[in-house]
Amino acid sequence: MYDHPGIRKIREVRSLCDRASVRHKTGLFVTEGERLCSEVPSEDIKEIYISESYRAKHPDTKADYLLTDAEFAKLSDTKHPQGILITARQKTYRMEDILGGNLYLLLETIQDPGNLGTIIRTAEAAGVSAVIMSADCADIYSPKVTRATMGAVFRVPFIYTDDITSTVDALKKDGVTIYAGHLDGRLMGEVRPAERRAFLIGNEGAGLSEKTAASADEKIRIPMKGKAESLNAAVSAALLIYWGTI
Repeated sequence: MYDHPGIRKIREVRSLCDRASVRHKTGLFVTEGERLCSEVPSEDIKEIYISESYRAKHPDTKADYLLTDAEFAKLSDTKHPQGILITARQKTYRMEDILGGNLYLLLETIQDPGNLGTIIRTAEAAGVSAVIMSADCADIYSPKVTRATMGAVFRVPFIYTDDITSTVDALKKDGVTIYAGHLDGRLMGEVRPAERRAFLIGNEGAGLSEKTAASADEKIRIPMKGKAESLNAAVSAALLIYWGTI
């Protein structure tokens, strides 16, 4: 038997989709759709919501709440809901949990959800040990970011930091060489990457702040032809983290 969530519960789930402050306060987030819901670790699942049409197609689905299709559409953050949604517990990592790795991404003020999600997805594919984000980056648990990660959010360790330069110093002390993606840097082909390395990627429009760029051991420039002045942040991150690995 399924319960009906009621108006209050529906509003609570909707607020998890819409408001980062609610996600931070509760330690919960929402993931939606068959693919992403199948990726959520069972121990992190809090509640499962399905629509009537989803139940008709998947009668054996275990869920906590059943909604009409119209109700589910109001709950959903997508234009074409698949009829299944999960509220899940957020994972938390500490700096000491991520030290000792060989490949890191450090992101400063990456605010576009699609960019951040794509970076997390690429980080998993490249074997990144952890992703470190400045506090003003987009919320990794916003629905748009989690969708763009294609499930990588459940597997790639990450932390937010209030002081990215202090975090850079901690990685340096751990033996990691820090490279900043920067237009004033040396061309990638002129530098041999260190075995243990981290890459600093800056804001989509402004790039890295001067202070953060200066904290790197070396600045690296991606070669570009034509009149292009810069690359998309997610593209830059992909090129840098794969540099020297293939």
